[in-house]
Amino acid sequence: MRPRPSADALMVRGDGLAPRYPSARSLLGFAVLAAALVGSSCSGEEAQLDADHARDGSGAAPAETDTLSTTAIFFTDAAGREHRLEAPAQRVISLVPSATETIRAIGAEDALVGVTDYDDGEWTGSLPSVGGGLEPNMESLVALHPDVVIRFHGEQDPRTPARLDDLGIPHVAVRPVALGDVYETNRIVGQLLGRPRVADSLSSTIREGLADLSQSVADLPRQRVVYMLGGSPPWVSGPDTYISDILTLAGGDNVFGDLTSPYQAVSPEELRAREIDVVLVTRAGSYDASLTPNARIEVVGDALQVPGPDVVEAARSMAEVIHGRPVH
Repeated sequence: MRPRPSADALMVRGDGLAPRYPSARSLLGFAVLAAALVGSSCSGEEAQLDADHARDGSGAAPAETDTLSTTAIFFTDAAGREHRLEAPAQRVISLVPSATETIRAIGAEDALVGVTDYDDGEWTGSLPSVGGGLEPNMESLVALHPDVVIRFHGEQDPRTPARLDDLGIPHVAVRPVALGDVYETNRIVGQLLGRPRVADSLSSTIREGLADLSQSVADLPRQRVVYMLGGSPPWVSGPDTYISDILTLAGGDNVFGDLTSPYQAVSPEELRAREIDVVLVTRAGSYDASLTPNARIEVVGDALQVPGPDVVEAARSMAEVIHGRPVH
């Protein structure tokens, strides 16, 4: 089993944008960019994708399938870089845990040859790790001979793309920061691996699931919610984040949605001054309940730390926690 990353780190398996509050470990990293890849030698049987492998968080399989194309693939990644591939990638290292989950959701896990310490799912346990997602161990990465690396696009890690360029390793960027980025990651990963129709179908399934959930909570009283990230002083999720998007969709109002930063430290006085119905914490004992004596404290674990294909399941779970009742 891989060592668990610091519990203080926010998106240790998600977008890599954890706040750098005192004692917090530098967070994950992600993805890599692609360029000319060797041709595929897939048989006709291998080329036809199995839709049973393409699923969202609820386990539903998109109906579409893809036949792997022998023609060149063109797409643009989250960094705005245009890519031309001669064939779908065959050996991929994912530095972004949410992209790793997308690879599995579209049935392309056989192409995955390396992941990060933050990928702790059972199905990735046998895959070698290249360390953190941000600034990975380049010696370990090179030894896996990837066709392409999927990395995170952001100012948190300016060195990784430059180092990959120096090594001549193609890299494709994703940026799973907000809810809408889940669909963009699906698109990029689907193109990279020659499964665009399955990826599109996955996105459609997710949209439908979230629309159904939104309808299910539409008549329930909205709850004033805060998502605690830990630290001292405590950090909270502010606006324009995947977490805030999910809370809103689940029928909650982020009480710190008016902050000027996506993640920010707040004083005990600020917490006491806000009218809070529900406090969400990642682990028991990490929050001083006396700061919000009238609020309900709920431990939600890492359910919101991976903005990927399990989003419907995560959002439904949050809705049930926020409202204190099953949501169908």
